[in-house]
Parts: sequence; C-alpha cells; structure tokens
Amino acid sequence: MLRAGRLLAAAAAIGVLSFAEPAAAQSSLQVPIQFDFLSPGARSLALGSAFVGLADDATAAWVNPAGLLELSRPEISVEVRYRRHDQPSLTGGRLSGQVTGILQDTVSGPEFANIRDSATSLAFASFVYPWKGLRVAAYRHEPIRVNEEFSSRGVFQSRGFDTRDTAFTAQRTLEIATYGVSVAHAYRNVWLGAGLTWNRFSLGFEFERFLHEPLVGLYGAPDPKQSVSHYSQTGDASALGAVLGFLMPVAKTVKVGASYRRMSSVEFSSFSGGLLGTQERSTADFNVPDVVAAGLSARIKEAFLITTEYKHVFHSQLRSDYVDVIVTQGETKDRASRFTIDDANEVHFGAQYLLPIKTRPALRAGAWFDPDHSVHYAPTPANDLTDELVAASFSSGRDLWHYTFGANVTLGRVVLSVGADRSARSLLFSTSAIVRF
Repeated sequence: MLRAGRLLAAAAAIGVLSFAEPAAAQSSLQVPIQFDFLSPGARSLALGSAFVGLADDATAAWVNPAGLLELSRPEISVEVRYRRHDQPSLTGGRLSGQVTGILQDTVSGPEFANIRDSATSLAFASFVYPWKGLRVAAYRHEPIRVNEEFSSRGVFQSRGFDTRDTAFTAQRTLEIATYGVSVAHAYRNVWLGAGLTWNRFSLGFEFERFLHEPLVGLYGAPDPKQSVSHYSQTGDASALGAVLGFLMPVAKTVKVGASYRRMSSVEFSSFSGGLLGTQERSTADFNVPDVVAAGLSARIKEAFLITTEYKHVFHSQLRSDYVDVIVTQGETKDRASRFTIDDANEVHFGAQYLLPIKTRPALRAGAWFDPDHSVHYAPTPANDLTDELVAASFSSGRDLWHYTFGANVTLGRVVLSVGADRSARSLLFSTSAIVRF
C-alpha cells in the first residue's frame, strides 16, 4: 500500500510538472493592480473624492483644470498620503476531490490569504499662478505606488487521481509619477481648462515556481530549491498624456463640471523560462486606464456644501497587451478570450459644514461606490483542471463601499487639512497644506 501511494505521488508530481509553467501565467494576475484614481488632496479625499464639480483649489490642475479660475492669488499645495490595501490571494486548499489529511492536504475548498501593500509618499505638490485672465499651474502627482509580495503552497485538485499545482513566490512593484502643466481661461460663462502630463512609469515583476519536497512528493511542503520556471516583467519608460475640463456656474451657489484624463501607454518587456530550457521573450504595452468624470456642487446657505460625481474608469484598457501577453503563455494561449476586466462606474458623494468659529474650521464626510474591476475568468465548457484552477485564482474580486471623513482649519493664509478613506480592504490617510500669497 505504501509503495502504491508513492507511485501515485510520483505520477501526480509528473502531472504537475506538465502544467507548472503554463500556470505561472495566470497566477501572476491573481492580485489585480488597484487603480483607484482618487482625487489628490486631503480635502477632496474627505469629500468622497467628489471634486470635479467643485475643483476650487490647486488640486484642480489634475482633477479638472477649469476650476483653477477659482483661484485669484498664487497658491502652493502639498499633500502626504498613506495608503494600505489588502487583497486576497489563493494560497492553498483543495479545489476538488476528497481531503486526505496527509501532510499539507488538510483544507477543503480554496484557501486565501491577504496580501498587504502599504506606502507613505509625497502624493501631490503644485504651484498655481494667476496671470491676467489665465491661471497657470505646475504640479507633480503620484497616481499609484504598488509594492506587494504573494505566494502559494500549491492547491490540490482531482480528476480521478490527485494532482497539485506547483508552489510559487512573487513580487510586483509599480510606480507612476506624473508631472504636469495646466491652464484655465473663461469663455463667457464657461470655464475651460487643459493640461499636458509627462508620466514616468516603472514596473517590476518576479515570479518563481518550484516543486515540493522530493522525498515526500505531492503532499509535502514547497521546496524553493526545486525551481521549475521563472517569469518576469520589466518596464521603465515615459509617455505624454493630457487632461481636459470645463466648469460652469449655473447659479450663484451651483456649479457643474466634467473632465477627461488621457493617460499613457508605455512599453514593457516579459521573459519566461522553463525547466526544459525553453525561453520566451516579448514586448507589449501597458495601457494606464483613462478616466472621464462629471460632477455637481451646491452650496446650501454659506455654511453647508454638497458635491457629487460620476466617474467612468476604463479598466478594460488593461485587457489589451498587458493581460494578453500573460494569458497567451502556455496552456491558456487558446483561452485568452475567457479573461475579462470590466470598466468601473463609480459614484461619489461628499458634504462639508463650516463651523461658526474665527478660524473657519470645516467638517467633511462622504462615501463612494467602487465596483469590482479585477481580472475575471470564464471557464470553458470542458471545465477541466485548468479552468478550475484559474477560475479560483480570479475569484476574489468584489464591489466595495468607501466611507470618508476629515476636517481643516485656516490659519491666516495657510489651510491645513486631514482626510481619510476607509473600505473593507483599504485605508487611506492624507494630510495637506495650502499656502496662499
């Protein structure tokens, strides 16, 4: 009996080897990159990032440059932001068949673990200068910074006999730094704004697959010394983008506005190598999603302000090239059409109340809906082992509600603000200062 068990384990290990390299392609996507594209500034963050229809401070240079016309004096704005994001990643468990209780085969169903990504950075800095009928702004913004590590012990599956996915470790970094210049000018009752951006892009990804302990086999712990494949992505490039916006007062206390932000498409390279010495190299484009937004703000009496915004983020642009270059590796090359990424239709709300105190402190709160925009996989009619594994890897996306709050105080020409954004999977905290001359 023991000998038969060892033979079965050896056969299963050979089966794992046969699809170890192709599986690396899908698993690199199971932790989706989160492009939230929240408006910069602690004030905007506290208002549920509903700022396109308000846009009345220096952060308008990025959000809606038409709003720069609200500023009548030179202004400097600086923001420091802390971001933490948790994303479930498939790390083990059994997707099909009966749990044996042998060594690591003890969990029925997929097993997930949270991958935590956190960073503190100078998220925004700008200078606005009024010049005759124009407003000119120069700024630096950091739309995204990702540094995450994730791994898997290998999930168990069964189609008559047990198999197991190979284990892996992975690390991904992504940084985008945007440098921009925006201008605004009024044409009758309509404020118009436009800007050019130079986006600096850096991408790194390392993915290593390996077998389990050779003397134990299928049910043993991962053995990092038994490497079977390696996959990597690298990118270091720059590209131009643009932002357009308009803002129109429709009454003394009401404004409506809209903006369109065209991001960049930059090239990156991929490399994959397998146990048998096969190597693949390719280049593709990483398309940072574009954003279109429309909003309204209304001041109800002097002390109370409400603002709303609808935002459409074209996450599906990542489907072209970035996802394709990964899913067309190995066994899923004929299943590329089964992978999808939905665009996001976000809805944002915010409110502000000014306290009747000399320093004019403001209390703010808001909320916004963040629909699932992760990669999804639709199994083929065969619903084979690959379908089962890949579908489980991409099953952790979900819709989220974010709740925000914050406050500010005005000290002469300096405005100090704090803001926070909380969801079931993320936490953002921001502090910013605006100096008016």
